[in-house]
Amino acid sequence: MKKTLCLLAAVAASAAGLSACGSTGPAPSLANASDNSTGVQVSAQLHEKEYKSEDGKMLLGKYAYTVPYMTGPSDDESSVLVVECFNDEINSILKEESKSWDEAMEDAQDYYETAGSDGWSYGSYWVDELNYTANQTDTLISMRFDHYVYTGGAHGYTYYTSQMFAMKEACTVTLEEMTSDQEGLRQAVTDEILRKIDAEDLAVQYSYWNDYADYVNGWMDDHSVYFLPEEDGRGMEVIFPAYELASYASGPQTFVVDAEVYAPYLNDYGRLLLGLDGE
Repeated sequence: MKKTLCLLAAVAASAAGLSACGSTGPAPSLANASDNSTGVQVSAQLHEKEYKSEDGKMLLGKYAYTVPYMTGPSDDESSVLVVECFNDEINSILKEESKSWDEAMEDAQDYYETAGSDGWSYGSYWVDELNYTANQTDTLISMRFDHYVYTGGAHGYTYYTSQMFAMKEACTVTLEEMTSDQEGLRQAVTDEILRKIDAEDLAVQYSYWNDYADYVNGWMDDHSVYFLPEEDGRGMEVIFPAYELASYASGPQTFVVDAEVYAPYLNDYGRLLLGLDGE
């Protein structure tokens, strides 16, 4: 039922003159984050679960997911709808994450039954952690999720995902839906990242792989894209996880692309969501 309501919100926004999610048409300017006209707030919510062996003797693993949770005034129908739709999206992420870890812990149980407690004898139980960073305005919430997974061995692995939520339309929105020229955007950001790498001699400093430029060119396909707050210049932050451009020891490689680089490739809706419509 809530999913239907979220779809109706997008329809209602379109009828009221706003662009629905995925639309490339113009939309009127909306209030800045400082006005916070919707009255909704996003705060952290922790979800935890431990998994013990069937014999009860060993902690095999646990997850700890810290995710954004939205609250708002209960006497405003539009705010209630935005809150429900946003939390539905977060609950979907939680459901997929916990389902995946449930399956991993089934493997851990099988391994424990086969090999005994040696793999856990030093307290090195398996871990799945999820944390987030969020930038909220009246038009958009840009979120980056940091996923850390440890399933034995010398170290765990961290990877990154991202999501954007359009506030007025109460639905998720993709970067592709915010652009008027996807290939132009891809190339412009790729060129800027490669320029930064050359300018700071990062390829030598961190011993990048010989084909690192190919991975940089794929930034738009499967990488975290997070938009920084206005006070930080609204830059587009792109993270390449460890192993992507260089060895694990080099760590993740993070690049911030200025708005003046990516903004020319946004459509009117994208500029509105990012607060660039008047610039």
